[in-house]
Order: sequence, then structure tokens, then C-alpha cells
Amino acid sequence: MTKANIESKEPAIDLEFLRGIIDNDKQFEKELFEIFVDTAKRNIEKLEDSIESGDSNSWYMASHAFKGAATSVGAFTLAEILEKAQQSPEENRTVKKNVLAKIKTDFDEVLDFIKNNLGHY
Repeated sequence: MTKANIESKEPAIDLEFLRGIIDNDKQFEKELFEIFVDTAKRNIEKLEDSIESGDSNSWYMASHAFKGAATSVGAFTLAEILEKAQQSPEENRTVKKNVLAKIKTDFDEVLDFIKNNLGHY
């Protein structure tokens, strides 16, 4: 990937969106991200468990909940892959494992963004 490609990539979090919603309240922002990260980790575990158990409903519910949380903090790229996950609860294990790998990658990018741009974590 060239430097130009990296620079043109959407940020992991739309700060303008987020700060507009929380009215630039830095303490609330910190608390919101703490809740988001905790919830995200639990939903990733639920997605992993649903693959192992073959429980399509659990896959749907975890991806739906995680998508809502991602959207609420302005993590729109992550929310897009979660939307795809939510729409494909009947996919086979291999497909779900590939989708989950992408979810984890995007979530890591969100964590890096939070750490590097917001000073949390």
C-alpha cells in the first residue's frame, strides 16, 4: 500500500460525528469508549462462540449489538462489516471465520485510533 492510499483511508472513528453527539464532553467520551471497548470484546467472544456452536441466532444478535455500538461511537467502517455479518447469520463456518477476522482487524484499528488520537488506553 502506498502512502497516498494510507492517507486517503477513512479514519477508524468519525470524530466530528462523535463530538457533535457528545457535545465535546471529554469525560463522557472517555466513559463511552470504555463501555464500547468492553462491549466489543464481549461481542467478539459471542461471535466466536456462535461459530463453534453453529448458533446462527447468536451470530445475528452479537453482530447486531456490536454494529449499534460501533455506529454510536462513529466507527462506521467497523459498523459496515458488522452489517454484513448481521445479514449473513446462515453462512458456513469458514465464511464466518473470515468475516470475524475482518471484524477483529477493524476493531484493532479502532483501538489504535482511540489510543493514538484520543489518549485513552
